[in-house]
Amino acid sequence: MSLIKCKECGNEISKKADKCPNCGAPNKAKTSGCAWLFLIGVVVVVLAGITGSPGGSGGSASSAPETPKTPEELREDKIKSGFSAWDGSHRELTKIIKKSMNDPKSYEHVETVYWDRDDHLIVKTSFRGKNAFGGVVVNWVRAKCSLDGSVLSVIEQGP
Repeated sequence: MSLIKCKECGNEISKKADKCPNCGAPNKAKTSGCAWLFLIGVVVVVLAGITGSPGGSGGSASSAPETPKTPEELREDKIKSGFSAWDGSHRELTKIIKKSMNDPKSYEHVETVYWDRDDHLIVKTSFRGKNAFGGVVVNWVRAKCSLDGSVLSVIEQGP
């Protein structure tokens, strides 16, 4: 039987033991082999994904140059950057709304829509939140925003 010293308490334990019978520390000598196998598996999967083809030949599709974006696509990307990918809310308008709320932690986004007016956007956000009496109400805010996501002015708001 092969013995090794426990890394924690120094007692001799079997190389095949899961943990030290004295202190309960895991046998790192035993688990390291499994860890290496797992790591090798991860590396193989990552390398297979990089090559881009099942045969591992690294097909020419992955090495083709990316086509440049059109001005319309660049404009659309600029507009999208102002909105959350998670719930569609307008990031800067949400910050302004929360600052003006009685209980900002009660903010819950309902819906955001926008209208493109060439040089700016009109953004309308509906949301729920607690009023001064603790009741949850639905409100909305409409604002003029720049294409890069800045709020230029709040146009109107309603209950």
